[in-house]
Amino acid sequence: MNNLNLSSETASGYTAVSDIFIDQYVPSANGDFVKVYLYLLRLLSRSSNNLSISHIADTFNQTENDIMRALRYWDKLGLLSLSYDNNKQLCGITFKAVSTDNSPKPDNTKAPVHTDLSEIEDNYSSQRNVAGYSGTPDSSANVVPISRINSSISFNDIEPSKITAPAEKLNELSSNDDFSMLLFVVQTYLGKTLSDSEVNAIVYFYDTLHFPADLIEYLFEYCVSKGKTALRYIEKIALSWAEEGINTVEAARDEVSSHNEAVYSVMRAFGLNNREPGQTEKQLISKWTDVFCFDTDMIVEACNRTLKATHQPSFEYADSILTKWNSSNIRNSDDIKKADAQYEASKASKSTKSGNVIKQNANRFNNYQQRPKKSDDWYNSLLSNNN
Repeated sequence: MNNLNLSSETASGYTAVSDIFIDQYVPSANGDFVKVYLYLLRLLSRSSNNLSISHIADTFNQTENDIMRALRYWDKLGLLSLSYDNNKQLCGITFKAVSTDNSPKPDNTKAPVHTDLSEIEDNYSSQRNVAGYSGTPDSSANVVPISRINSSISFNDIEPSKITAPAEKLNELSSNDDFSMLLFVVQTYLGKTLSDSEVNAIVYFYDTLHFPADLIEYLFEYCVSKGKTALRYIEKIALSWAEEGINTVEAARDEVSSHNEAVYSVMRAFGLNNREPGQTEKQLISKWTDVFCFDTDMIVEACNRTLKATHQPSFEYADSILTKWNSSNIRNSDDIKKADAQYEASKASKSTKSGNVIKQNANRFNNYQQRPKKSDDWYNSLLSNNN
């Protein structure tokens, strides 16, 4: 009897996923992070040397930074171990045993890639000595300890880069692997060693605003992607997110998406759908959304009023409207209605006063004392005698 040749026209391979992973890790993980982990697990069965971060990013239609953020997340939880070369570039990924303990586990076998906070602490000490720091803030140095920050202060009045992190806080963070990795990632985005001011700001985002590390990473990634590396700009974005209650990457993405929506809405309101905004126009829209923090409907209303007043698109005129609204603390449609009502009442009052002045002037002319008729008769007789 001939041997049978058993075959199948379907690819029915399977990837084993630990029940512990599904039960303990999946519920609290970002969905995109789970996708990356499962995809890497699937690739274990392939004999391919073509794996790269860019390949994974293309597979999921994400950025390479998104993929790296996912890898660092699983690395922090101890499910993956990331290896780096001498240039601090990712060169290897190792799957670790899945544990029921979902707390971050430091991996002592990894090459150290974080910034040495002891050096930063020394810089802070030097800074305080130069400023004559003796436990109380020196106004000439414009330094405010974190402990002195009042929660009632407006976010607009805060400059995190000028809030010096206390030495004890730096000592605490120096042993925090999550924070150390965060400093390394931010340095990678900026392409330089962090200054004291930049570390001050990051400590404030992390310790005072309570931003998670992945949100701070996304903050710098977003700003750098826009070509905005000025620390003050990054601070304004962070503070605006805090004011809006944004504390996750997903919420920040939604906010960024709405910012892009603002650009589209402005161009549509001005009837400029056939082109992209220019550099100056982008800066103004960014000012309205990121600095003034206006909602899209407020910006569109300013554009509509611009067209009504000038009969043509004018970003400068719209900026003057929004600048005035911002300085007057006009934040929504109800505020606009109140301001319009006050303006109309003021205009009506001025019109009434102007009418009263005209009436008074007219009465002043009519009240001019006329010469009596007797005097006129005398004047006429005088003329007759001369003739």
